[in-house]
Amino acid sequence: MLTCLTLRNLATISDTTIEFEGDLNVLTGETGAGKSILIDGLLLTLGERADTGLVRPGTRLASVEAVFLNSDGSEILIRREIREGGRSRIFINDELSTLDEVRKRVSGIIDLHSQRSTPALLVRRNQQTAFDEFGGNSSLAGNLSYLFEEYRSLLQRLDDLHENQEKNLESRDLIRHELSLIENLNPSLEDYRSLVNERKELKASENSVETLHGIVNAISDDDGILAALGKFRNELEQTDIELHETIELIGQAEISLTETSSSCSAILGRIESAPWRLKEIDDRLDGYSELLGRCGGSLDILLQRRKTLKEEQERYESFERELQDLEAMVPGKGKKLHETAEQLSVSRESTVKKLRNCVQKELRLLGMPDAVFSVILHNPPLNRSLTSDERTVCSDGYEIPEFYFSANKGMKPGSLASVASGGELSRVSLVLKLALASVSQAPTMVFDEIDSGIGGETANLLADSLKRASENRQVIVITHLAQIASKAGRHLAVSKELHDDLPSTSVRELTGKQNRIPELARLLGGGDAATEHAEKMLGGFRSLSAKDGDGS
Repeated sequence: MLTCLTLRNLATISDTTIEFEGDLNVLTGETGAGKSILIDGLLLTLGERADTGLVRPGTRLASVEAVFLNSDGSEILIRREIREGGRSRIFINDELSTLDEVRKRVSGIIDLHSQRSTPALLVRRNQQTAFDEFGGNSSLAGNLSYLFEEYRSLLQRLDDLHENQEKNLESRDLIRHELSLIENLNPSLEDYRSLVNERKELKASENSVETLHGIVNAISDDDGILAALGKFRNELEQTDIELHETIELIGQAEISLTETSSSCSAILGRIESAPWRLKEIDDRLDGYSELLGRCGGSLDILLQRRKTLKEEQERYESFERELQDLEAMVPGKGKKLHETAEQLSVSRESTVKKLRNCVQKELRLLGMPDAVFSVILHNPPLNRSLTSDERTVCSDGYEIPEFYFSANKGMKPGSLASVASGGELSRVSLVLKLALASVSQAPTMVFDEIDSGIGGETANLLADSLKRASENRQVIVITHLAQIASKAGRHLAVSKELHDDLPSTSVRELTGKQNRIPELARLLGGGDAATEHAEKMLGGFRSLSAKDGDGS
């Protein structure tokens, strides 16, 4: 809950600290005294955007500090600073933080209701939000909305894929055919150069057959060079002359001649198979020529074309895989969507009766005994719905909740936006806020001037409702009604005076009847009768007994 709020140099506030208790805290004051600035300051500590116009004239820095007490007894200190130039900083426990971090940290601590939010109830979407919040279905409704958008996006993507599949069918087949021609040849720069060089060698070697045979015969025949050298080497080895160096040179010559003969024989072997090998080479080179003709005669372009076609084919294969994967996902996603929609629908059916009974009970307590409130569950609009499994569902579910209302007996209820007058809407809004307060988990409820247009016995009933709400949580109310102020566990008076030609707002706690009666009398219109009425309102009600110094 909120235990303390300190504001410095914020609009009309120079330096004010307000302490709050855990039950009903009431702030009263003249119109324009600065009560709304207190709410603006609180909102700044909750992560709202800062308005540089809030910096008090003549100062350069405005600040707001809020101390929140956790259920475990620990405290959170949020401090917001706004500089005259527009720069803003926010701290959590004196450590620099961000607005998003603060919003997460204090989320769920304070639930704010204001008169400014009343017209929002005329918007059907806001009615649905309030309805699902009352039924505890906010999380389920949010999950359904996510599942619906996910499912709709899935179906849209499938439609796009099927449409592209039909459009690209011919192009995909052409790519596959062209790529198959290239892959069958399996071209490469090394292969092409090797084929061209080998063909040149084979063609050139055809003219050297007789010469090569002559070399082989001259070297290797029985009466050839090798045989003669072998004979001479043997004879030299039998002599007594030291001819080792010569014999060694002859041996080296024999090795070189043997290698020469073998090389020439190998070339002759290839030449003998040349007609068949030449045909193989020419066939591959013809394949190259055909593909090069398609690609402008450049091998580099051909190889790049091969790469591009592979990428295109991979894109189409990825496309096909995505299509198959999405088609496999559709049944499961649709089933999950409808299961969630059915779960939400069942819960909403029970919520309709609960909310209707709760609101009508409060309407009677607020002086509208003949008023009728109901929630109509409309079918989803077809223009933003999907139909599957013979059920129509939209992002809101199987139904669209809308509030219906009738203020007078015998009048058929109509949509709240079309039948409620300003005063009636204010009361219905108030009742709904009280109903939501009954299910809210926030430890602190703030009501900012929600009592506009209410008086008399209705004001007493409203005061009782707020007092009941404060039994289980902290309630902070800004009000113009003495009936509500009289129920306060802590009564704070807001006033504004001129200091150095500048308006200055201050807040003081009213303790004891002698201090509270004049403020209640002012709220009642002033005068002796109002004072007497104020005394009666506090008679027997000791909201601040520990601080009632006069004992009266």
